[in-house]
Amino acid sequence: MLATHPRDAARIGHALNEFERRQLIEWLPKPDDLLKHDDEHRTYDDVFGPYRSEHDNYSTCVFPRAPFTDRYASDYLLLAPKDGMRLLDLGCGSGAAADYFATRCKVDITCVTNSTVQGDICRLKFEKYDGRLRVMVEDFDRLKLPDASFDAIYAFESIGYSKDVDAWLERCWRMLKPGGRLLIRSPGSLDFCRREKDFQNVTAFFENWRYNFLGANILVFKLRRLGFAPIRYRHLPFWAWGLTWNFFQHLFLWKYRLKMRTMVDLEKIIWRTSKIFVFGNGYNIVLASKPLQLFPRTVTEA
Repeated sequence: MLATHPRDAARIGHALNEFERRQLIEWLPKPDDLLKHDDEHRTYDDVFGPYRSEHDNYSTCVFPRAPFTDRYASDYLLLAPKDGMRLLDLGCGSGAAADYFATRCKVDITCVTNSTVQGDICRLKFEKYDGRLRVMVEDFDRLKLPDASFDAIYAFESIGYSKDVDAWLERCWRMLKPGGRLLIRSPGSLDFCRREKDFQNVTAFFENWRYNFLGANILVFKLRRLGFAPIRYRHLPFWAWGLTWNFFQHLFLWKYRLKMRTMVDLEKIIWRTSKIFVFGNGYNIVLASKPLQLFPRTVTEA
């Protein structure tokens, strides 16, 4: 219910707190951070390559769901795809979301990943769709696709890898058709961070993972300036996503099978971080629409 009923974002996104402003500078991933996972010597494919398969799903925070429903059922309801629509998946992982959407209706989906392992998995998975689904192995910060070419764009736990969030969102605005939807899922946030100590604890986590945890407040702030309207959002508290079988499966996978340093050596940091960063805000959903009728955007002084 929380995931599929986001609230109006009119009350948030009008200003950034001190720590949100700092994270946009201090936590910005750099070009040489490409696919850094777990430590400075291992890429995504190094960590997950032996574990990945056509049926695996990496997303840690997929929403809790009613019995016998798919993990992407809530996303499907939010995007509301219809036959013939063109969708863009930015940071597609193993293509699980695109695969689910394509089984529900006859949509055309372009998936983007910068992992060659994921690209191979997607190609194998998408063969059954006779060309309706395709994958591009490309850095989504360098993506060049035609203007107004997609009815919906979605990014599940991937926007934090962008090296230029403003340009990333501007690109989404440009590629969306008027009336198109942008759906972003992003774990964690500093919306309610008020202490330097908490900020430094989360910074220690970022240094290990190279992911900029963008909360709903930052995203709404930037989307509103681009002209998106209406914008809706939802903070999912920890109990709504962390107390799920999927999340516990991933915790055991990270620590015991992949032996990731994030879980093995940084558990104390994660616990200190969690009080403000995870338990306080948990998980963010932002759904924004590009208006059907566009007006010239005005630039105001900061």
